[in-house]
Amino acid sequence: MNNDEFQKLVLEKLSAMETRQNEIYQVVRAIEHSNNVGKAELDDHNIRIAKNEVTLKKVARVIDEELNKASNL
Repeated sequence: MNNDEFQKLVLEKLSAMETRQNEIYQVVRAIEHSNNVGKAELDDHNIRIAKNEVTLKKVARVIDEELNKASNL
């Protein structure tokens, strides 16, 4: 193998490594995006749960008030 053939082979190997590195980078970016979407969905669920909790506490307070009124009759 002469010097030119060796250089060509090295360049081909480097090109293949660069392609593989780009593929891995894209996979990592996709995983990162998926994690961000999952976090956003979890935040949305937590907000909904908190709103429902407030609503339930208000309903419970009204029921308690009505029960107290009924017991005072």
